[in-house]
Amino acid sequence: MRPFGNPNRLGSSPGGGSLPGSSSFVQFRRDPHLLSFWGLSLVIMGLAVPLFVLSGADPSLAGCDESFYAQMARELLRGSNWLGPTFLGEPFFEKPPLLTWSVALSFALYGINEWAARLPGILAALLSIPLVGWIGRAFLPTRAALLGMAVLPLCYLWVQQGRLVGQDVPLTCLELLGILGLVNGIRGHRRWFWLAGVAFGLGLLMKSAMILLPAVALIPYLWQQRRHWLGSAQFWLAIGLGLGIFGLWLVPAVGVHGPKVLAALVGKVWDLGQEPFHADATGWYYFWHIPIHGSPWTVLALVGGWLLLRQKPGSTLLVWSFPLLLFLLLQLYPTKTPYYTVQLYPWLALLAGVVLDQALPFPLRTGSVATAGRGSRRNKPPLAQVLSWGLAAVGTLLLGLGVALKRDVEGLGLLQPHAWSLVAIGLLYLLLPVLWSWRRVLHYAGELWVGTLLAASILTMVSIVLRPDFGNFNPAFAQLDWKQMLGSDKGDFPVVDIGRSGLPDVCQAQAIAFYTPNPGRWVDDAALQAGEHGDYLWVSPVQAQQLSLQDLGLQPLAEVEGWQLVRRLGSAGGELSPSP
Repeated sequence: MRPFGNPNRLGSSPGGGSLPGSSSFVQFRRDPHLLSFWGLSLVIMGLAVPLFVLSGADPSLAGCDESFYAQMARELLRGSNWLGPTFLGEPFFEKPPLLTWSVALSFALYGINEWAARLPGILAALLSIPLVGWIGRAFLPTRAALLGMAVLPLCYLWVQQGRLVGQDVPLTCLELLGILGLVNGIRGHRRWFWLAGVAFGLGLLMKSAMILLPAVALIPYLWQQRRHWLGSAQFWLAIGLGLGIFGLWLVPAVGVHGPKVLAALVGKVWDLGQEPFHADATGWYYFWHIPIHGSPWTVLALVGGWLLLRQKPGSTLLVWSFPLLLFLLLQLYPTKTPYYTVQLYPWLALLAGVVLDQALPFPLRTGSVATAGRGSRRNKPPLAQVLSWGLAAVGTLLLGLGVALKRDVEGLGLLQPHAWSLVAIGLLYLLLPVLWSWRRVLHYAGELWVGTLLAASILTMVSIVLRPDFGNFNPAFAQLDWKQMLGSDKGDFPVVDIGRSGLPDVCQAQAIAFYTPNPGRWVDDAALQAGEHGDYLWVSPVQAQQLSLQDLGLQPLAEVEGWQLVRRLGSAGGELSPSP
């Protein structure tokens, strides 16, 4: 097996040339390897765009989180309270406001709609692809870094979370940006420490204490490279800059809204650390969730980590120790959710790229982006053979499942739309051992082998993103005809309060708040019984079961998935307000 280079050689990478961005513009132009790598990384990012924009139906936002942040961004545009975003008029300080700011900016540019709400996450997911490659190229052969970039947008959870309104994919993008700056700074280009500092500050503004987990996961690498940063004034000034960026929001927010800002920030972290809020997320949750939601790449990543440890673990310390330590930290944290693991996927993709690079018994032709150590391929174990037959076994199962679906086997109705896709994916996996067997005959066997494996994953992802229900969580609310429900052709809509009975219906309550043109305020059970609400009100299914709408003097106008739009009897329609 070929070595992965010397991490202590400043400004160098095993793939040839200098670390992306670490040399001057003149040097960049003179280095065809670096220029080709930058170009290929952008091409891979461009090819991944369809996976984040294709859709089988008009999207609609999920209740929890997506609609919550989108509605706060809409209220921010209406009220311009940038220091303290609100949801239905109530200030929200449990999370910093950077995500809300970015969604509000997207709304201002492209209008209030689902795609504009999701645009910040999509851009962060796409930008992370070249960042992964630029980091990987500092420690791995160029081909492994390129393959890692190609793998990332083929991980299901990365695409699924990247197409949502959420903090974790943008946070991961900031982490990668900061690590790229840190690596460049450690390799002798101190000005890159400033990028790390800015990314650290924006990470605090995105999800406060969550940025500390990747900071802890960096400790092994920082300790190994301590002589390059410990005495650097620019490093410590950059850290101060990051804290200052966070303080630019925190200090004025506390000045305007008082100590409740800090209490909410600290209290949220404390509450999450006290008990597992997700009942279905047991202690073994991540051990099955990560392999399944990134298959087959997350499984290959384990082999990639083992390969790095077998060769020169010191020279690739960051690539394998960071995801390992971050996984352990997430595992120790009581609250376990799917989106926490998003931070692992760029590193798992890199490790899968290591496997693909090391497994091939024949070199890929990548033009000027040459791979170091090709002559050592005789010493490689036949990993491609093992992978080929293992994936061929999976392909046999998929092919059988696809054929069963075409024969209308009972109990498989949910998979019926994917019948032909499963057949095609199964055939592609079955082709892998054929290519392996003919490797000495086919001139481009390496390219065909990797291309077939990637094509199977591309077909899988395209089949998923084109499902009508993918990213379409509340179509009934998104398609409401408000003019018909209110019996009016006016362009303005009345204020409609949102009923909510504790936690059981909070997610749908958040969704219906976003899809109500002019939402008012929360109305709990006590306020509903006391009549403390406006002329129009959404009554939740829980409230409708517990209380008699007629006795409360409410007239139903429409019902959507158990939610009832009601009007106070005898009202003239209430005060009209323009829709934002």
